Amino acid sequence: MIANIKQVEDKDFNIKRSAEDERKLSYKDHVCIGCGICAKTCPVEAIELGNIAAIVRTDANISKININEEKCVLCGMCSVGCPVDALDLTIDNVSVSELEMYPKYTSSATIDDETCIYCKACEVACPREAITVSRDLPDRSKLVSGEIEIDDETCVYCGICEELCPAEAIYVTKDPENPEIVVDTDACVYCLVCKRACPMDAIMAACRSCSYGEYDIDPADAVTTGNTFIDDELCVRCGWCEGVCPVDAAKVQKPFEGELLVDEEKCSTCGACIDICPCDVLSFPESTGFGQTSAKIARDQEYCISCGACANICPVEAIEVKRTAINYTPTKSKSWTDKLESLKS
Repeated sequence: MIANIKQVEDKDFNIKRSAEDERKLSYKDHVCIGCGICAKTCPVEAIELGNIAAIVRTDANISKININEEKCVLCGMCSVGCPVDALDLTIDNVSVSELEMYPKYTSSATIDDETCIYCKACEVACPREAITVSRDLPDRSKLVSGEIEIDDETCVYCGICEELCPAEAIYVTKDPENPEIVVDTDACVYCLVCKRACPMDAIMAACRSCSYGEYDIDPADAVTTGNTFIDDELCVRCGWCEGVCPVDAAKVQKPFEGELLVDEEKCSTCGACIDICPCDVLSFPESTGFGQTSAKIARDQEYCISCGACANICPVEAIEVKRTAINYTPTKSKSWTDKLESLKS
């Protein structure tokens, strides 16, 4: 018997069956990208792709896929075929992704913390907000060295230095009875702007780092440390992190290799493909002149994962995704091999 338990608030569900082993198929709608690969691989045609256009455009509270619980045999092909792990079959509470008998995509995304300089370029570029970079910056006061002194006898507390200070290190109290000027030497970068701007020449300052070089700066004090985190649940292995990384710390292996084709004659520039693309591959092109563009839809093939979601949503069938290679671990099962290889087009 297959029982269907649906969590309506999250559009997720669990299908369970108890026999010699306990099998459970779970689904995460917020992870699903609408590629429809699960429907293509299901051997009993128990899965149908939902109205993804309505979901993407209106944020309708409906699931991206529909599973017929009466047909589902909990074989796990949808779980293995899903490139983003939105579907997960467990056998006796163990995911098939952890069982050697089941094939799995050899896709991955990693960031080498030994090489990473924590510039956050990957965090900004990630279209799925799957990357978090935390960093500990050097103590600014250890990176500059200098001296600053204000002559209270000469200073008229005009506040010009306070307004101009780029480091906001100077504070002036303009109390007629008790005026005061204070310099936060931990914040001061000894740029000498205050000294040059003071109308009374009341400020004496010098930057030892500029005048005498790096003699008193410890290189270790200038190192930024930190760590990076990739949320595997959200990551789709698009490669944006690898593409923007200035030090080659990010490495990505995609589940599929292929080509994205757009028929310019058919394309109606509705933008549905742009809305659904999980990798920010598709966009409206910039104008090349008054009233001119180079194409109806611009595409960056480098970051495409050949998932096919754009082709599924296109109302005029102007998009074709050709998968030329499927990267997965070896399996002795011909049925598994045939299903995975059938994803090529």
